[in-house]
Amino acid sequence: MNRTNRIAILAAAVLILIAAGSVMASRAPVAREQPAGPATNHEPETETEDEAEAPPTAEELARVSARLTESGIPFEEAALSDLATRYGMGSAVRLLAWSEQAQMDVDALIAMREGSETEPAMGWGRMAKQLELHPGLGSIMGNGQGNGHGRDDAPGQQKQDPEE
Repeated sequence: MNRTNRIAILAAAVLILIAAGSVMASRAPVAREQPAGPATNHEPETETEDEAEAPPTAEELARVSARLTESGIPFEEAALSDLATRYGMGSAVRLLAWSEQAQMDVDALIAMREGSETEPAMGWGRMAKQLELHPGLGSIMGNGQGNGHGRDDAPGQQKQDPEE
């Protein structure tokens, strides 16, 4: 095979690749099936962690009240209900717990969370860091153990030596 034949074969291969690429590029994309449901022309609603889906039920309020009382966190039933309705149950518990731990008024914590014209709104983690508080609520809302270690047989749990 001489040099001219090699160049002709190489040129033919390049032309085939170009033709195949243009055919693939001009193909219409395959429409994917959309899940059945009503067609909407608006953006999907998003829910922030502070927004409650529904007002808390009397049972939820009673359960949370019992947990707060067991944890020694002072609160008023009306304040708990109002906070839970406005911000969600978890945020209400966090606000009441942090108010007690940081010796701050709940309204001051809400102001930190929501921000103002001069101060930006803060997330829970940033607030916890600034107030030097632990952000978790497991010790209050957990199984009543409050030790933060989960179940005894969970993977990764520290096991005591048999010698101890």
